[in-house]
This record gives sequence, C-alpha cells and structure tokens, in this order.
Amino acid sequence: MELLIREINLSGKKDLNQFINLPWSLYKNDPHWVPPLKMAVRDLLDQKHPFYKTAKVKAWLAEIDNKPVGRIMAINNHNYNHYHKTKLGFFGFYEAIEDSKVANLLISAAEKFIKSEGLTSIQGPANPGTNYECGFLVDQYDDAPQIMMTYNPHFYNTHLENLGFTKAMDLLAYNFSAPYEMPKIILDVADRLLKKAKVSYRNLNMKKWNEELDILFELYNSAWDSNWGFVPMTKEEFYHTAKDLKSLADPELVQFAEVEGKPVGFILTLPDLNQVFKTNPSGNLNPLVIYKILTAKKRMNRARVLMLGVKKEYRKMGVEALLYKYNQQAMKKYTHIKNVEMSWILENNIEMNKPLIRMSGGPYKRYRLYEKAIN
Repeated sequence: MELLIREINLSGKKDLNQFINLPWSLYKNDPHWVPPLKMAVRDLLDQKHPFYKTAKVKAWLAEIDNKPVGRIMAINNHNYNHYHKTKLGFFGFYEAIEDSKVANLLISAAEKFIKSEGLTSIQGPANPGTNYECGFLVDQYDDAPQIMMTYNPHFYNTHLENLGFTKAMDLLAYNFSAPYEMPKIILDVADRLLKKAKVSYRNLNMKKWNEELDILFELYNSAWDSNWGFVPMTKEEFYHTAKDLKSLADPELVQFAEVEGKPVGFILTLPDLNQVFKTNPSGNLNPLVIYKILTAKKRMNRARVLMLGVKKEYRKMGVEALLYKYNQQAMKKYTHIKNVEMSWILENNIEMNKPLIRMSGGPYKRYRLYEKAIN
C-alpha cells in the first residue's frame, strides 16, 4: 500500500473532478451526509470565482495506490490579512479517511504553503473563506446539516487536535420547533420600537431585485464589520455568491428594518433545500431536481435563518427584536415548516446569543474553527 500526496491543478478537468467527487466515496455509508450539487461546488472551486481575485490557493489530493483518500486546499486570503492586519493562512475543503497519516500529509502540505507565503499561523476549515461554509461539526453527528452548513465525521476534530490545533472560535446553531413563540420581553421591545414613527419594517421587494441586492450588500458589509473573523466581500464577490438567491428567497421571509426610510438591518430565512439534495445521491442537476428546488417552498419542513444583521449604530434600539418578531410571524403562515434553525452565531456574540438562549434554552449544534501557529 503506497500513500502519496500530490498537488493538483484546480483548472484541470481530471484533477478538479477527483477533488469534487471524493466525498461521495467517503460518505457513501453515512446516512446523515447530504450530497451537494456538484455544479455549485465546481463554481466555488472555479479559479475565475471573484474570491480568488484577492486570494492565492493551492490544493492537494492524498492517494493510496492511486485512489484519492483525502483532499485539502490552502489559502492565503490577501483581503482578510489586509483587513485584519494579520498574517493568517487558511485551509479548507478538507476531507479524508480515518487515517492519521493521511491527515498529517494533508495538513503538512497546507502548512508548508502557508509558511512559504510568509504567514505565521493557519486556521480552518474555511471553504474557502469565513463568508462561506466553515467550521467542523463537533457534536450532534446524528442529524443531517441544514442548507449551507457543514457536516463531517467526529475523527476530523481528533486528527486536528493531535496535530497541535486548538479552538479558535465556536459557531453556534439554535433549533426551534415551529410554530414557536417569542419571549414577551422580545415582543415588548419590538412593539415599543415600532411605535416610534421613524422606525418601520418591510418585506423583500422582488420587483426591485437589483436595488435590493445593493441594499443587502451594503448592510452585509456594515453589520458584520466588527465581528471576529469577518472580512468584507467585494461587490463582485457578493453578487456572484447571491446569484442563486433570487430563485430561492421567499420575499415574505426576508425583512428589512428601516429608520427614517433608511435600511439599517435585515433578516433572511431560507427553506432547507438540503432536504431536496438528500434525495439526489448523484449530486447532478436534472429536471426532477430542478422541479423539486422550484417547489421546495411548499414541501420543506425545515428552514434556516441564514442571516440577521443590524448596523452597529442601531443595535441598542431593539432593531433585532423587531426583525425576530416579524420574521417569526411570517413563518407561522408556513404550517408545513416544523423546525427552524438559526445559525451560525459566534459564541462570543453576546447580543445575538442572549435572545436565542431565551427562546430555545441553548445551542443544539456547535461548529469549530481551529488554529495553529506555524514555526
């Protein structure tokens, strides 16, 4: 048995296909893994993706007797390091068999690249950055992930810890049985705020899609600017990432809060399309899958609150409570939705975690970003 690692060309068809297809062999017997759409993974790995205009990456496959058994990408995110004034590298798209030698080979390759770039530490997983899917699941492995959340076997965490990685930050997910009721304190805050003539809320206007995207872009980069690990998206990157949102978003589940007619915050909820992808083991797009996606709003029994953000200068007003209230009221119309996940929230984000703990009792899943200094 010969174990080797080789750098791959992400622009090469054969290498890219092997990199994309690996999880199908690793998770074939895991009932909780959700096959992603291969075309979506391919788009994210396409070196023409706007993310790579501000980042340098390398990728590797680990092979035993020429059969892929592991993969990894190493990332020097220039945009991130410039914004945070740091020298941090990332790894992402990590998958591997349960073999510590494979893990060591993959992580070592990523560390060598990060070090050669003049960076002094490595963090991950980020696929490929913190604005995308990131973190390893560290509990509740017996539940399929919701849309745009990660999933992995437990031994990924063990392998990283054995290689000297420690926790950088935990990302929390909360779960609610629907229909759920808001605590009185949140409703009271929302009602008091709404009585102020200058404060209002509205739903997403699909007829003004491009204008709404401009608003979402400005709010996204503003509302999260002081969060740990956040890095602003370029407009090109944001629009590229949001290109599929128009067909997925339900305008009644996307609310904006406004002060004097100026948007200051928003909340975005999506149906859990992973329930569709779960029934598509090949990961390929076909007419049946397209039909299921287009009709998902009527059939999904889970939903995920994907984003809630408020500009910093308006966070003491109770805008979050207003958004919670009216998103939850809109959700009541969808009687087929039985569970709502709110994720992910930084564990040190007290303002966000407090009301969610009141509402749910505590997080039900935890995802972890790891870090390690490179000598």
